[in-house]
Amino acid sequence: MTNLLKATKVVVVLCLQFIIWSASVQAEVGNEPTGPFTFEAVNLADIETTDQITIKVSGTTGEVSWKAKNGEIQGTGNEVIFIASGKPDTEIITVTDASGQTGTLKFDVGGFLALTLNKIIFLFVVGFVGGLVSGFIGSGGAFVLTPAMMSMGVPAIMAVASNMCHKFPKALVGSMKRAKYGQVDVKLGVVMGISAEAGVLYGASIQTQIKEAFGDVGSNLYVSFVFVVVLAVVGSYVLRDAWKIYKQSGDANAEAHKVTKLAKWVHSVNIPGTMMYFPSIGTKISVLFTIPLGFATGLLAATIAVGGFIGVPALMYVLGVPALMASATELVIAFVMGMGGTIKYAISGYVDVRLAMIILAGSLFGVQLGAIGTTYVKDFMVKVVMGVIMMLVLVSRGLKVPVYLAEIGEIDPLSPSLVSFLDITSYIMLIAALAVGAFIILYALVSGYRKHTRKLAAESAGLVEQSKSKVTEVFPTETTQLSPIGRFERILFANDNSEFGVGAKREAIRLVQRIGGNLSIISVIVNHSANEFMAQRTFEKESQDAIDNLEVVKSQAIDAGIDCTISVHQGENITNEIISASEEKHSDLIVIGRRGKKGLLQSIMGDRTNEIIYRSSCSVLVVPKAAKIKGKSILLAVADGSHSSDMAAVAAGKLARHLNAPLIVLSVTSAKLKEDAEAIVARICHFLRDDGVTVESKVVVNEKSATTIVETAKNIKSDLIVVGSQGCADLQKTLLGTSVSKRVIGTAECAVLVVKT
Repeated sequence: MTNLLKATKVVVVLCLQFIIWSASVQAEVGNEPTGPFTFEAVNLADIETTDQITIKVSGTTGEVSWKAKNGEIQGTGNEVIFIASGKPDTEIITVTDASGQTGTLKFDVGGFLALTLNKIIFLFVVGFVGGLVSGFIGSGGAFVLTPAMMSMGVPAIMAVASNMCHKFPKALVGSMKRAKYGQVDVKLGVVMGISAEAGVLYGASIQTQIKEAFGDVGSNLYVSFVFVVVLAVVGSYVLRDAWKIYKQSGDANAEAHKVTKLAKWVHSVNIPGTMMYFPSIGTKISVLFTIPLGFATGLLAATIAVGGFIGVPALMYVLGVPALMASATELVIAFVMGMGGTIKYAISGYVDVRLAMIILAGSLFGVQLGAIGTTYVKDFMVKVVMGVIMMLVLVSRGLKVPVYLAEIGEIDPLSPSLVSFLDITSYIMLIAALAVGAFIILYALVSGYRKHTRKLAAESAGLVEQSKSKVTEVFPTETTQLSPIGRFERILFANDNSEFGVGAKREAIRLVQRIGGNLSIISVIVNHSANEFMAQRTFEKESQDAIDNLEVVKSQAIDAGIDCTISVHQGENITNEIISASEEKHSDLIVIGRRGKKGLLQSIMGDRTNEIIYRSSCSVLVVPKAAKIKGKSILLAVADGSHSSDMAAVAAGKLARHLNAPLIVLSVTSAKLKEDAEAIVARICHFLRDDGVTVESKVVVNEKSATTIVETAKNIKSDLIVVGSQGCADLQKTLLGTSVSKRVIGTAECAVLVVKT
């Protein structure tokens, strides 16, 4: 308890840098020797990692012995060569002469961490695990990355600076992506970003002056203590919230948290000359309320590279911003803070771009797999992972606090064995945090994927057997025939209330008009679990907004003579909720919008559209914003003579009859397989003509299947492309983005129907 009180006292003193920044402090921390000896060294104040300098000592008696805390001493006598260690740290050289007198020389070794292959691999793994955690819980992962960098010898201030450098580009990309969904309040983000930047600059100046006044030890103590306090508060709440979610997991009617009284009061205050309207809040508030919130967010970001712990809860519970928009708007604030903080720290020489890039490289892989892992676990498990990692990191940093206190002179010196024990235990706890997080996430990913694959295989086997038995009776004259299945009686439209869903909404209604059937319209309210650690989920406003929008769409459907049902779903993952709704309603078709064109270089596992297609058990219609299915012509892209292609042909024929549209059957193949392709196309055309469909055929020899399909559709002015899913179950193809269906969906100007078997 005494040590804790002393640590608190030291941190408070460090925060008041204008008080501690005095001549007396400077005198204590300079490169001054202690003891009876006189030391001579050239450019000692400028020494950096792995540098070599000559150090002389005078005033000794007889033989002398040298000892360096971190670096290496070469030579003997009164003049030796000192080689600095590979990590920036406070160095203490001790000299003892024959009479037993002792003198010490204390100085800081600056520069960047010397990178070896082992350290590069460690950093990459840390970045990978940090990415896993980031993708899994939706957080930036800095609460893992900063302590990990400190554990390998990176000074705290440099770890924070490098983390801010690696995070702000990701924040920019994330905010731009979320802005396309209409989730970002740019005005609020910029306004809060300005005050947050002031907090960053102030926090960075505190860090810099602590470093200059107390050296790396003071910086390490300051950051570690703040980590202990913040992670104790946040981690405890996250674990408590996880337990509540676990107990309420069976309660479908769990009450949503309402807008706080504090937020309502903020909305009611009118300060002339300071009022500004923010779309995410839906009313005017005084910008004076945003200043302290932004400043505190920036101050914490400059201290431990994690600002979202304050920013998101402040937006939600003080300003009344909906949870979804709060998490998205915070990305704008994070970008402003990160860019300004990086520049500030870089001017002082604390940004190690090497560390930032290595961590970024690892996180690019980890974040994708982490995001996939969330689709296979329950909500409470996400928070369990987050809470456990936080607590392990807390213990890891907490064990180092006594070491830093002893080095700074606030408590009695610790024995070398105790220091070694605390260092090793701290490192083990950090490794445990990384290992536990990685294991849970990867286990969830692998086990979930295997389970899903087995389910797909079983369903596919059942459908194939059923199809073969039916086909033999209906078409006994063909070796491989077409299944008579292909109805679209139950259609599900996933509405996201964005400009990109306009085309999908229009065509879902028109499709039901033409072919009959039932239309269900759903909206999904996302719960970003990582941003809920300060209170339970609050989605009342989002739900009401979604219902209001669904009522508008429903009225449009009724005006078109269609009766439909509407519903709002809530969960951690949009894809999960859409798939769950389609299974509950036994949907034959899911209609979704497409958010702009996609190039061939897609991120690992593709976007939400591809994930829905991959996981859905029913067909999916993807409609670009401007696409209209007028019935000019339908292009059926045939890959082979598989069951998947047969199902696509049946569905295309059904639509062609309802739309009274001609059907073009296209096969893109190689010269070697052209003859087989022609036979397959001929068989399909024969079946479709017998079914009363106007059919043309086309076989093209080209290795670029997707490009040929899209260009052909454009040339013949098709307003619908129909493709088979090929099962979409090959994970390797999905990871590499080699699926032809995915490429056609991403580049076609018209709607694309992916028929599932």
